Amino acid sequence: MRPGDELAGKYVLQEVIGTGRGGDVWRAQDRWAGGDVALKPGQSPVGGAVPFEATLREPRTMSRFRDHPHVVTLLNVLEAPPDAPAGAGHWLVLEYVPGGGLDRGRPMTPGDAARVGAQLADALAALHESGIVHCDVKPANVGRDHRGAAKLLDFGAAYRFRDTQTVTVNGPFSFTPDYAAPEMARGHIPRPASDVFSLAATVHALVTGSRTEEAGESLRRWRAERGVIQVDTERVGPLAPVLEEMLRHDPGARPDAAEASRLLAAVADGEPASGPRTAGLSRPGSGPGPDATTGGVPRSPRGRWPLAVGAVGAAALLSGLLVMVAVNGADDGDEGPSGPAAGERGVVGEEGVVGDPRTADLCALLDVRELSQFGDTRVDTDFGNFDQCEVILNGEGEGRSRVDVSLQVRPGAPPETSGTTRTIGELAVVPGEPAADECRMTLVPPGAETEQRVLLLRATEEGDPVAGGGTALCNVAEAAARGVAAVLAEGAVPRLPAERAEESLVWESACGLVEREALATVPELVGDEPEVGLMEWSCEWADDDSGMEAKVSFHRDQPDSLPDGEWGPLNGYETLIAPENDPETCTAFVAYREYGGRDADTYAEMVRLYVKGPRAMDELCDGVTELATRVSGRLPPAG
Repeated sequence: MRPGDELAGKYVLQEVIGTGRGGDVWRAQDRWAGGDVALKPGQSPVGGAVPFEATLREPRTMSRFRDHPHVVTLLNVLEAPPDAPAGAGHWLVLEYVPGGGLDRGRPMTPGDAARVGAQLADALAALHESGIVHCDVKPANVGRDHRGAAKLLDFGAAYRFRDTQTVTVNGPFSFTPDYAAPEMARGHIPRPASDVFSLAATVHALVTGSRTEEAGESLRRWRAERGVIQVDTERVGPLAPVLEEMLRHDPGARPDAAEASRLLAAVADGEPASGPRTAGLSRPGSGPGPDATTGGVPRSPRGRWPLAVGAVGAAALLSGLLVMVAVNGADDGDEGPSGPAAGERGVVGEEGVVGDPRTADLCALLDVRELSQFGDTRVDTDFGNFDQCEVILNGEGEGRSRVDVSLQVRPGAPPETSGTTRTIGELAVVPGEPAADECRMTLVPPGAETEQRVLLLRATEEGDPVAGGGTALCNVAEAAARGVAAVLAEGAVPRLPAERAEESLVWESACGLVEREALATVPELVGDEPEVGLMEWSCEWADDDSGMEAKVSFHRDQPDSLPDGEWGPLNGYETLIAPENDPETCTAFVAYREYGGRDADTYAEMVRLYVKGPRAMDELCDGVTELATRVSGRLPPAG
């Protein structure tokens, strides 16, 4: 197909204006009626093996809404000519929308985006009333006609939910990760509320810009499955409370499309966007804010918002860095039972054995009495990242030295192994590779395949070698594993005895602190897809060819325990640049806030960064300093 070709004796191809599932979408001139139309090839299922009649589901769906002002008008359906793209069973003749999708346009004001959103929500309400879910609402599938009216463009992914006939072919549902509702990203059947979530993500993107280039594919899908949406609350302004309602994790808690249209229209008209849900939003323990009566979200000077989800039964919040709505919510999207209160033993429910890592008390899994047979014990509840707990064993007498026992929650499925896997009660134990200075094992709780969480247990010698080497260390690890199994035999991981502070980094994303440009200090890593840790509390980049690595993670420690190095201010945060004993690593610690740990000592929450590779130490430290400068500039106010 090329410009000048003619279809049906009247449509003359002019130029390609986009790409659909069936191929290029063309602007064409109607020789008979005058004016332009859009010609979109329809894709025949299974490579064209399905009869022409079966390919008409999309146009028949669109024809129902021919008179709706905010659905692109279907003008005609043509059988595809012999030289049409492979698999095209027909062509849709559509109303031509100048400029194509809104993903190509400039950012809108919040009021303009709200007006577009209200019109799209009105169109979605009509679809939902007819039993159809659009499934792929995004800026690229939205246009505006010459009068400025918003138009929903593409129905190629639509799903019929009131009977067994689907508009698309049976199989995996089509969606775009950056805009998909979490229930869709997890493979559940689309529902009208899924469109409402996607519309909120779309409206946000219309104000702030398209989100499709912000991360690699696996990170985008990871975020989609957990309902992670990066939100710039300063730029969306009065849209914030409406988007919060529409982005709730529980589909049943979102407004329907008609209500979303009303709320968005109120913002467009400059009215308060109040609705039936008026509970104030806050971090744990903060109480209702000044906007609680209107369902609004309190302002923050840097656009950062609280995040409170999961096992403590707190509401999911709109975050200036991200909205991460109920990471551990029920997979089917229904409202599950509230988790145990702080300090209570967990009950295994739909959130799984680990539950919300933000409120999980991992130290409660380590039996200090069991470990005390190996020496004096001290539980360090405030060391390392938020995903771990550590017990320090100090031996007595000659030949006994310090051993650190750490328990860490790791994301992902249980590891595959060709070795022996045994059980302690219902806890599966997968041994790690033997080593003289460390014994590690992966503990797999019941339901780990579904929850996608396992526990990594390590016993590591610190300082002088341990008498008995790896065998002695594995005796320590075995005792710790028995303690974990005993606690989990009574239920889920217990909750923390006190709620996390609202200003804690536990509510933030380490990955979200790193802009793509920040990695320019290590050019070998630009474009590399990071390995994302639990809850985005760490992100790591590595290039096998050059041997260069970089990592950004959260870290807790006593300030006087940090390595020697040079302290200095970066964007108002005291920062330590410290070459490691490893000649190929330079590390930075950005001190975020100090607090009193559970043992009453003073601890600091930090961002820990390192750059590693076969370079001179000065070059590595220059790189990590530049990276720390960029990351510290994106930190929320410490309060």
